[in-house]
Amino acid sequence: MTLAIIFDSVGFGEWFVLLAVVLIVVGPKRLPSTARKLGQYYSKFRCAAESFKRQLLDMDREIEQASREAERQADAAFGIPGDESKAVPSAPSSGAPAS
Repeated sequence: MTLAIIFDSVGFGEWFVLLAVVLIVVGPKRLPSTARKLGQYYSKFRCAAESFKRQLLDMDREIEQASREAERQADAAFGIPGDESKAVPSAPSSGAPAS
């Protein structure tokens, strides 16, 4: 998620009120350190979300590989040749029956 979504949904007046409330609650002296901490938390959150996303994609790849391997083993167990078995057999091109 990008910050563009947040900035597009909130108008200028709402940002102004939000910043005024933050300035009153936090105070001008602690505002820079609070903003820095919020930035660090946001960075940690993004790293954790990216790590979670990578783990899900890796699990998906592992499942696909295991599925392909199981299909290959099943084909080998039943004596079915490789990828040619999945192709649709073509009809004979000549009008005479094949002998």
